[in-house]
Amino acid sequence: MIKKWQLYKPNHSLAQSLAQELKISPATAQVLINRGINSVEDAAVFLKPRLANLRDPMEIPNIAEGAKRVLQAKEKGEQIVVFGDYDVDGVTGTAILLHTLKFLGIPATYYIPHRYDEGYGMSTEAIKQIAEQGAKLIITVDCGISNVAEVKYANSLGIDVIITDHHNVPKETPPAYAIVNPKLIEGNHPSRNLSGAGVAFKFVWVLLRISGIKDSKFLTSLFDLASLGTISDVVPLTEENRIIAMAGLGLLSEGKRLGIKYLKQVAGVNGRVSVNHIYFGLAPRINAAGRLKHASKAVDLMLTDDVAKAEQLSAELHKINTDRQGIGSDIKEEVFSQLSDEYVSQNKLVMLSGQNWHPGVIGIVASQIVDRYVRPTVLVSVTDGVGRGSARSIEGINIFEILDTCRDLFTDFGGHSGAAGFEIKAGNLPAFSTRVKEEANKRIPAEALKPIVRLDLELEPKQISLNFIKELEILDPHGEANPRPTFLSRNFKITDMRQVGKTSRHLKLRLDNGTTALEMIGFGLGELAGRLLFETDYDVVYHLETNEWNGFENAQLLLIDIRESEGKR
Repeated sequence: MIKKWQLYKPNHSLAQSLAQELKISPATAQVLINRGINSVEDAAVFLKPRLANLRDPMEIPNIAEGAKRVLQAKEKGEQIVVFGDYDVDGVTGTAILLHTLKFLGIPATYYIPHRYDEGYGMSTEAIKQIAEQGAKLIITVDCGISNVAEVKYANSLGIDVIITDHHNVPKETPPAYAIVNPKLIEGNHPSRNLSGAGVAFKFVWVLLRISGIKDSKFLTSLFDLASLGTISDVVPLTEENRIIAMAGLGLLSEGKRLGIKYLKQVAGVNGRVSVNHIYFGLAPRINAAGRLKHASKAVDLMLTDDVAKAEQLSAELHKINTDRQGIGSDIKEEVFSQLSDEYVSQNKLVMLSGQNWHPGVIGIVASQIVDRYVRPTVLVSVTDGVGRGSARSIEGINIFEILDTCRDLFTDFGGHSGAAGFEIKAGNLPAFSTRVKEEANKRIPAEALKPIVRLDLELEPKQISLNFIKELEILDPHGEANPRPTFLSRNFKITDMRQVGKTSRHLKLRLDNGTTALEMIGFGLGELAGRLLFETDYDVVYHLETNEWNGFENAQLLLIDIRESEGKR
C-alpha cells in the first residue's frame, strides 16, 4: 500500500533560537517543535522530566474521598477487595494498590475476572462471590466506569465501591462511593491521559498522604509498576506519563522487584530496559496470562518476594506466551484468508466473526489487520451463542464512538478511542455488522484510510553522525504522541541490495548520492528487492540509531519507506 509522506513545515527561526538556548542542534530542536514544544520552558520540562513536575494528585476529583473511605475500612476492620482488569495496565495497577495496602497494614485480597468466562469489567456474579467472602469495600483498577448496574447491585449487598479508572466517562455513571477518573477533570489537564496504573499510583499517593506517611521511598519504589502499565497501555508518552515512564524505566532496568527480575530473564531483556523491551518482551508475557489462562498468575508475579515462585511464574508466563503466538497465527491465517481486495475496497471498517476463535487473541489479530489494511477492525469470537468482540482503530478515528451507536445491541461494552471490547448475543451479529459498517462509512473520510508517514525533517547525508544520533536519545522514551524521529533524504542510487534473514524477510541497501554513501536495513521489507532498480534515483525515509559490531559503534539507518525521486530539489 502506497504511503502518504507528510513533511512537517520547518520553523527555522524558532529552531535556531531553541538550539542556542538548549545547546542542541537545530535538527533536534525542530523535532521538539514538531512535538508541540515551542518554548525553552516546555523543552526543559520535556527533556529533563522531574518528579517535582508531577501534578498534585488531589487535582483529580473525588480522590480524597476515596482514600478516606479506605482508611475508614481499616479502622472498622472491613474486608477490602481490589478488582482489577486483566491486561498489563490493570495487573500493574492492582499490584500498586495491593503493595500499598500491605505497606499500610490493611488486609486486602484481589479479584481479576477471567477474560473468556466473565469478560471485561465487573459482573453481578463476581460481586456476589465477593459479598459471600464478607467484603464491604471494592476498589476497581482500570475498569468500572461503565458498570452502573453492577455497582447498584454491590450497593444493595452493603458493599461500597471506589472506582479508579481512566476510560471515557459515559453519560450515566455508576452510583459509586467515589469515582476517581482523571477524565472528570475539566480542561486540558496533564493528568487526563493517565493510564489505569497511573491513576492507581495517584490514588495510593493520596492514601499515603492522608495516612500521614512521609516516606517517599516507598511511593517512588512503585514507579516500575506504574511505568510498565503506562507504556503498555499506549497512552501518550508526554507530560505526566513521560515522567512516570522515565522514572520507572530506571527501576525496571535495575530489576529490584523479584517478579520483574525473573520476567526479564525469560524474555531475554538485558541491560537498560527500553520501551521496545516492554512492547515486545515484558508486556506480551504479562498479557498472555489473561489472554489464555488467568491474569492472577501475572498479579502474583508482581507481588511475590519468593525466588522459587518468581522463577516458576515467569517460566509459566513465557510458556503461555509461546502458546498464544501459535494460536494467534492460526486465527490470523483464517481471518486474513477472508479479506479479499474487493471486501477491503468496499468497507471502511473490517467486521468479521468466527466460531470459537480464542477471545484472548482476537485483539492482537485485529491490530495486525489495522496495520496492513489501515481500516478500523472489529473481530468477534462466537461460542455457545455469545459473541465477544475486540475492536482496534486507526489514527484519528474514534472506534468507541462508532461502536457506541450500537450500544443497544451489546450486553457489555467498554473502551476508548483506540480500542474497545464488547459482548453480544450471536443473534444480534447480523444487525450489528450492517449498522457498524454503515456508521463507519458515514463517519470515516477516505483520506483517513491512507497510511501516513510523518517526516520530521529533510536531512542532508552529511548531517548524519554518531554525535547527532546520540543527541536524539534525549527525546527518549518514544511512544504515543512522541514517536521516534523520522527523516527524509533524497536522490540516491542503489549500489548494493541484498535480502537478509532466515526467510529473506529483511532488506539491506547501500545507497550513494555522488558524495555520500549510506547503508540501510529495512526490517520486513525484503519483498521490495524485486521492485527496486539500480539505475533509478530514490528518496528514502528512515529512523536513526546506533549499531555496535565487533566493538565498534556505527550509525545505522532503519528504512521505513522508499520511492522514486521526483527530481532534484
